[in-house]
Amino acid sequence: MKTNFILVSILMTILIGGTFGLFLIDDAFAQNLYVSSDDSEAYKKQKELEQKKADREAKSEEKQKELEQKKAELEIHRKNLEAKQLKKLKEYEEKLKEIKEKSQKKVEKNITDDQEKFSQKSKQLEEKLIKKSEEIQKKLMTKSDKLDSRTKNILDKINNGTYMGEKTTAFTYVETYELVFDFVNASMINDKSQTSSMTGKMNFITYDKSKSNLKLELDECEITVDEITYNCGFGKARTISSGESGAKDSLVIVAFLENDVLEEVHTTLKIFLNANIPINKIEQSRVSIIGPQSKISDSWFLNGTATLSKIVSTSEKTITGNNSTIILEDGISTSDK
Repeated sequence: MKTNFILVSILMTILIGGTFGLFLIDDAFAQNLYVSSDDSEAYKKQKELEQKKADREAKSEEKQKELEQKKAELEIHRKNLEAKQLKKLKEYEEKLKEIKEKSQKKVEKNITDDQEKFSQKSKQLEEKLIKKSEEIQKKLMTKSDKLDSRTKNILDKINNGTYMGEKTTAFTYVETYELVFDFVNASMINDKSQTSSMTGKMNFITYDKSKSNLKLELDECEITVDEITYNCGFGKARTISSGESGAKDSLVIVAFLENDVLEEVHTTLKIFLNANIPINKIEQSRVSIIGPQSKISDSWFLNGTATLSKIVSTSEKTITGNNSTIILEDGISTSDK
């Protein structure tokens, strides 16, 4: 009986162990199936991701190729456009050069023509004014018995050569000054509410000068005030100092005017003008006409601005004897030895 019990126990043990072993094997197999199933899903996802990545890379490469192609096309287009622009620019420059050459030739021709016309007109006007001045002086001489004593005295000085005074040097100067009235106001002496303007110019030649002094002789002039034109019969100008510095920065002008319409001596013109520099240093400068000192006697007070220019300055010749010395007003001497 013991033997049977032992056998039954052994058999039960085997059966229980086998059943437990089968359970473990089945569980392990189930786990293996689960793991294999998970691996398959991950593999699929991995494949999908790789495919998407490959697709993106392919699209990116395709877009890059398209961009490079467009870039190449744009570069070709740019080069073609540059070539066209350069060609047009060259054509434009050639055309512009041609136009400039034609324009320059036309301008030069017009300038030449204008210069000839201006020179001719200027010469005619100059001759006319000089002739007018001479005529005025001649007419004054014929009417000397009807003139006031002051005007007679001036005419006598003109005739005997003392009107301009004695020269301090024996130099013959070839310098011409021009005074152009830019903006000069005229107010009537008897009624200052009545105003007008003065226009025109005056030309002077250098009569005498020293280191700082300058004396000018009126050569010609034509002045218009309140639509009445005057010609100058004769006149002169000299430098003075406007302040305590002693610099000769002012010019006093006296001229006798003839009414261009009535053709008779009408009045005396007096002008006081100031400059920012000494008068004899001026090449071209704006000057001030000072009132009420400046006036056309018994008619107009004058004030405003003008331009004074030295328009000719050439070499001067001296007329002296041998071993002679000329002393200028400001102490400058020149010798001929």
